[in-house]
Amino acid sequence: MVDNSSVFCLDGVFLNQACNGGKYVAKSHRLESSDALYYAPNLACSYTVTVDTGKKVMLISRIFELEAKVSGACVDYVNIHDGDSTAASTINTSPLCGVVYKTTYTSTDNAMTVYFETDSTGARHGFDFIFVAVTTGTCGTSQFACNNSVCIDSDLQCSQQDECADNSDEDGCDYAIPGKAGLDGSAFLIIGLCIGLFLFLLATALLSWYVYRHHIRWRLYLRRPLTVEEVVHEETTQTTAYPVTKIYYKEKFQDMYSDPGPPPYHSNYGSIKAKSDVTSESQGSSTDVISGGGVSTSTRKGSIFEIPDETAY
Repeated sequence: MVDNSSVFCLDGVFLNQACNGGKYVAKSHRLESSDALYYAPNLACSYTVTVDTGKKVMLISRIFELEAKVSGACVDYVNIHDGDSTAASTINTSPLCGVVYKTTYTSTDNAMTVYFETDSTGARHGFDFIFVAVTTGTCGTSQFACNNSVCIDSDLQCSQQDECADNSDEDGCDYAIPGKAGLDGSAFLIIGLCIGLFLFLLATALLSWYVYRHHIRWRLYLRRPLTVEEVVHEETTQTTAYPVTKIYYKEKFQDMYSDPGPPPYHSNYGSIKAKSDVTSESQGSSTDVISGGGVSTSTRKGSIFEIPDETAY
């Protein structure tokens, strides 16, 4: 495994900014059709790449999307010339247009020229080329031997760019993240502590909600008077030691008690008295007085129902 401790920055230009220009390439170089999303119309640009004598120029076409043929002819096209000018013969057998998947072109000498022409309509994304200075045969000590029998500069190995055209220069690479060290034991410890803290806070929140719902809320409920609208059934028994209300009922509220109709109403006092209260008062039943948080059920009922004088009936 190769450790690439530094990030390799691929040198490159945009053809619309370097039209009819050129570049000497020692190792590799990138050429894109435009710095915009789509290439410009009415272009006629060339770009020449030269390398050291004894080496060749290998062009790797990574992206190629031009306007498709119109009436069987390319209207936006690229030609690749085997030399330092457009007067040299073309390496491609016919103009390149439309969509061309990843392919390579290699010069016979140390120069290559790309010519790009467009018409006034139908712009597309364009192309993205990489030029690499290569040799064939036995590779030197400062070169990397690609699996396709091409030799490139050894500095291009693990550069995060496929400069062999078969990606063999990127096999087994350990890419470093700039400005950051790899994850060591302390980093995993910090991650584990963060996860543990998150789980602890989540458990604390759930526990707090449970305590509030089943204990604190009940105590707060006992300390305030109820309204008539909140009471569903005011009778208390050994199994229902407190009036069933709409605001404190653990299950989905249902009218589980049959409605006996409206309780008696006395116009002089404007108060309500249920029959159950009359029965409990006459019998002196102690089952209705069940303490909860220092306030008895009968006292709570008194805060709901204002009991009139029986002589008024």
